Amino acid sequence: MVRFVRKAGEQMNDVFRAGVAPGGLTMDYEIKVLICYILDQVEEPIPISALIEVFVGQGIGNYFEVTSAASQLVKNNHLCIDTDENGCKRYEITKLGKNAAKTFEKNIPLSVRERAVAAAKRYLTVEHNKKYSKTNIQKVPDGYEMTLTITDVGSDLLTVKLLLPTMEVCRQVQERFLEDPLVIYKGVVALVTGSFDNIGPLVEG
Repeated sequence: MVRFVRKAGEQMNDVFRAGVAPGGLTMDYEIKVLICYILDQVEEPIPISALIEVFVGQGIGNYFEVTSAASQLVKNNHLCIDTDENGCKRYEITKLGKNAAKTFEKNIPLSVRERAVAAAKRYLTVEHNKKYSKTNIQKVPDGYEMTLTITDVGSDLLTVKLLLPTMEVCRQVQERFLEDPLVIYKGVVALVTGSFDNIGPLVEG
């Protein structure tokens, strides 16, 4: 039977609040439940850096509490650690962790759960896209030259150079490109040919 309850010390103490936005999680056990819930929902291992980015980036929890909670979950067999082809350590949920997520998920507000899972899926999508998409930013006298590339097994599918005014704009373009590079490719082809006939709609479904 899964036991995933607050310990006496956890019940009385809020987590360290630095970097946690209003509505974020305030108890250690809540962070543990949400970590299990995220991994159960995305259905693939996640690097600790991704979990930290989800919690901190969304203002749900802070760095120290996330790393501590993940470590305790491994110790208690709710998570295990595997290694990817590049030697990066990732957290994978166990059967015990899945049971805990399903049992206690309603202790976490639905809005927090949805926001965390969406951020985790977005992170994994970008990491996947990085395998065949490249961006390069170079400072030039009149701004920043940015090169966007979609690679393939043979010739590159797309190489585009843009002159952009600031690094902030470059980062925005980079983020959008890596979220879905094929949409950019389809859009460029459609614009220069004047037709979607050969590439299909920008968004499937």
